[in-house]
Amino acid sequence: MSRLVCRDLRLQWPGGFEAGPLTLELGPGVHHLRGPNGSGKSTLLRCLCGAHRRSTGAIELPHGDPRTDVAARRDVALLSAEPELPAYLTVDEAWSELAAVRGAPEWNGTAVRERLGVPGDLLLGHCSAGQRRLAELLAALAGDPVVLLLDEPFANLDPTSTARLVAEIEARRGATVVLLTQHGDPPLSVDTTHHMGG
Repeated sequence: MSRLVCRDLRLQWPGGFEAGPLTLELGPGVHHLRGPNGSGKSTLLRCLCGAHRRSTGAIELPHGDPRTDVAARRDVALLSAEPELPAYLTVDEAWSELAAVRGAPEWNGTAVRERLGVPGDLLLGHCSAGQRRLAELLAALAGDPVVLLLDEPFANLDPTSTARLVAEIEARRGATVVLLTQHGDPPLSVDTTHHMGG
């Protein structure tokens, strides 16, 4: 079953800034995390997928804690606010390599890529900002993670690309999808909204 639980999670940074404690239990559906710039939202998402160390608290995914369990890291994927994939990869190479890393080499992202409208042979470094966003999303979807963390997913997207992204998110309501925004509401219905800071 798709779920994400964090209990008494606290994040700290040098200089004394602290976020939390935060307790969430999110099941299947689309969940909106919002808050002002600097409230720790992006760091929280990185912590939830095991990429950032938490100060205290516990995180549970279907297969355990992403900091210590390899299977748990395969449960979750993060679309970061900034591009993270190497610019020398093509769109198809990016999702294919991530599917293999996540233990799902048979996963085929071609149909998803076609729905998103991004050419498979396009180098990531040659993508427009919107194409790059969709290509990075496609790579995040590789292997069908049961928990999907999306940091400002609609940034740099035109209305057509936004509609395509919304359709892909809607198709994954059986997973646990967390959308992060700084301003405003996302362009789709959400099951829960959670506020950080301010």
